[in-house]
Amino acid sequence: MRLSGPSPVPLPAALALTVGGGGLLFLAFPPVELWPLAFVALIPLLWSLRGARPGRGAVLGLAFGLAFFGATLYWIFLFGALAWFALTTLSATSIALVGAVGPSLLREGRPIRSAIGFASLWTAVDWIRGMFPLGGFTWGSVGISQVDDRTLLPLATIAGVWGITLVVVVVNVLLFEALTGRRGASVRRAGLGVAALTLILAPFAVPFSEPTGDPLDVAVVQVDVRPPPNTSAVQEDLLVARKNIALDRTLVGSTPRPDLVLWGEGALDPAASGDPATMVAVQRAIADVGVPTAVGAVMDDPGGLQRTSELVFGPEGSRIDRYDKVHLVPFGEYVPWRSRLDWISATRQIPVDRTPGSSVHTVDAPGLPPFGTPICFENSFPAIPRAFVRDGATFLVVPVNNASYGFTAASDQHLQMSRMRAVETGRWVVDAAVSGVSAFIDTHGRVLTRSGLFQPGILRAQIRSSTTTTAYVRWGDWLPILAIVLVAILFLIPRRRLPPPATPEPLPPSPRTLVVLPTFNERDTIERVIAGVLERPEHPDVLVVDDSSPDGTAELVRPITARDGRVRLLERPPRSGLASAYLEGFTTAVREGYDLAVEMDSDLSHDPSELSRLLDAARQHDLTVGSRYVAGGSVTNWSRARVALSRGANAYSKVMLGLPIHDATSGYRVYRRALLEELLRTPFAGAGYVFQIELVMRSDRAGFDVGEAPITFREREHGESKISRSIVFEALWKVTRWGLSARLGRGPAAWTRPAHQRR
Repeated sequence: MRLSGPSPVPLPAALALTVGGGGLLFLAFPPVELWPLAFVALIPLLWSLRGARPGRGAVLGLAFGLAFFGATLYWIFLFGALAWFALTTLSATSIALVGAVGPSLLREGRPIRSAIGFASLWTAVDWIRGMFPLGGFTWGSVGISQVDDRTLLPLATIAGVWGITLVVVVVNVLLFEALTGRRGASVRRAGLGVAALTLILAPFAVPFSEPTGDPLDVAVVQVDVRPPPNTSAVQEDLLVARKNIALDRTLVGSTPRPDLVLWGEGALDPAASGDPATMVAVQRAIADVGVPTAVGAVMDDPGGLQRTSELVFGPEGSRIDRYDKVHLVPFGEYVPWRSRLDWISATRQIPVDRTPGSSVHTVDAPGLPPFGTPICFENSFPAIPRAFVRDGATFLVVPVNNASYGFTAASDQHLQMSRMRAVETGRWVVDAAVSGVSAFIDTHGRVLTRSGLFQPGILRAQIRSSTTTTAYVRWGDWLPILAIVLVAILFLIPRRRLPPPATPEPLPPSPRTLVVLPTFNERDTIERVIAGVLERPEHPDVLVVDDSSPDGTAELVRPITARDGRVRLLERPPRSGLASAYLEGFTTAVREGYDLAVEMDSDLSHDPSELSRLLDAARQHDLTVGSRYVAGGSVTNWSRARVALSRGANAYSKVMLGLPIHDATSGYRVYRRALLEELLRTPFAGAGYVFQIELVMRSDRAGFDVGEAPITFREREHGESKISRSIVFEALWKVTRWGLSARLGRGPAAWTRPAHQRR
C-alpha cells in the first residue's frame, strides 16, 4: 500500500471542494472584500489534493483557478466570452501547476515543512505568472486581498506583496494540518493554530514607512467619459478632452493654488492629441490655472508609432517632460501574433499596435520633486513602481483608465494594487482616473479620499513626498527567488523514511549460499575467482553465467564443474546482459532453496577473501552491500576523476532516491531469499549497471533492511570494462526519473510496504 498520505477524496467530491474554495477566495476581493476568508479559502483545495498524483492535482488546481479567476475577472465579459475564457484559463493554469507539484511538498506528519513548501510553490508560481506569458498578469494575487489587514500589511515594506501571499498560504496549510491532524494530538493541533495566528499578527511590529519630504497640494481632474449615443471615436476623443479642459479651468483663481494638477489616462486620446486646436486649448487652460499639470495621452509619433504616454506641462502651458508606458496591455494596446489571430474579429477592435517606451524613468516639473508615473496596467506589477522609486521618484502618480469596465469591480480591484504599491515603496500614490476611481493613498496603504465611478469633479488632497527607501525597494523580489530555491530543495529532499524495517529473521547456523558469477571474456581471472570462493569456510556454491565468451571462459569452467559439484555453468547467447545474468542466478537460488545469493564480479575487482565479511553481515541485513565508501572500505588503481565520478553518482542516487547506503552502485552484495522472492515479483527496469541502484531502491522501498560492509575494490588487471557512455546515461536518466516519480507518488520508486512487512 502507498504511504504517501491519506486516501484521495473521490474526484467528484474533490472537484466540488476546489470549486467551492475558488469561490471562497473570490469573496476576499472586491466587490465583496471579505479579506479574512483568504486565510481559509485554500483549505478545500488542500483537502482535495491529499494523495493526488500530478495529473489529478493539475485538474483540481485548474478547477480551483477557473472558479476563482472566472468570478474575479467577470468584468472581462464586457469584451466577450472568448476574452473572459482565455484570460481565466490562462490565469488558472498557474493554480493547475501548483496542484500538480504541490502534493509532493505536502509531507504527512511534517506540517511546518509542508506549509513552507506549499506556500513557497504558490508564491513562486504567482511571481512567474506576473512575468509570463506576454509580460504576465497579476490580477488575483492572494496577497493583494490583504490591503485592509492592518496587522499583516506592514510585511510588504520588507517582502512586497509576495511576503503577504506567502503568509496567507502558510496559514491556510497550518490550519488545514490542524484540522486534519491525528486524533489525540490536540496539543500539536492547537500549536499549529497558535503558529498561524502568530504569523498573521507578528508583522504588526514592523513599522510602515513614513514620508520625509514636504507636503504637496494635488488636484485630480475626473470627468464622465460616457458619450452620447451614436458618437464616433473621433468625436468621443474630442469630447473627453473638452470635458477635462472645462473642469480644469474651474481651478482658475483657486486659493490656494494646488502644487500639481493631474488628468487621467486617456484624457487626450489620438484624435485629441493629434488635433492642433485641441492641444492649444489644453495649453491655454493649464496656463490659465498656472500649475504644473500631468496629462494622460495617446500620442501618434513620427514614423507611424503610437504610444501611451504621460505628458507633463509647465505652469505656463508648455510641454516639458514625457513618460512613455513600457508595459503595454496585450490584446488591449497591441495584439500579439496579429497576423495569425486576424481570424478573431475582436482583435479588430485594436486597430493599432502601440509601441512601448524604452525605459522606466521619473518626470520633473518646476517647483516639484521628481515623481513616477506608472500608467494604469503598469501599477499591477510591483517591479515597475519600485523601478520608479529607485530612479528617484518621491511620490507616484498612477494615470488610470478603467472606463471600459463600467461599474464593475475592476476599478476597486485596481485600487487595491495601488494601495499595496504605496506600502511596498513607502510612497504616497495618487490614482488619477479619467472617470474613476481616483484616490489619494498614504504610505500605510490607507485611502484618505476617493471619488466614485463616472462622477465628474475635482478631487483634492495634500500628500507628502519622501526619499526614504523601504527594504522592498532596496532588495526587490528576493522572496519569490528564495521561494524557488526552497521549492527546489524541498522537492529534492526525499520523502520521510518509512517506519524502520522489520528485523530479519535468524539465518540457519550454516546457510546455503549461491555465488553468482556473470562472465564475458573473463578467461584470465575466472579460475582464481572460483578457487577463492570455494576456499571460504562458509562453503558457498558457485553458478557461473557465461554469455558465450569469445575468449573461451566457459571452456575453463567446464573441467571445474566436472570435478567439483559445488560449481555449475550456465551458458547463454552472446552479450545477453549483466542484469539478466543475475536474474537467472537469483531465480536459480530461489528455486533451489538457497538461503543467500551473492552478486560478485569475475574479474578479481571483488576480493573473494572478503566474502566472509559480507556473509557475516548478512545475518543482520536482508541486503548487504559491499561498500567502498564506508569506514574500512577503499578503492585502488582508480584515478581521482573516476573516484569523484563514482562518488558523485552515488551521492546523486542517494539524494534523488533517499537510499540508506553510501555505495548503491557496488556489485558485491548478498541477498536473503525472502528479499529475492519479493524482487523477482517485478521485472527489472534497468538493463545496464543501473539495475544495481534499482535493486537497492526496491529493497529499501519494500521495507527490507539494507546495510553495508566495507570492501576494497581493485580495478581489473585483465580484460576491458563493460561500462559504456550509454550505460552511464541510462543510469542518470533512470535515477532522475525514479526520483521524480517517488516525489510525485508514483512509479517504481514510490513508497510502498509489501506483504512481508506484515509478517
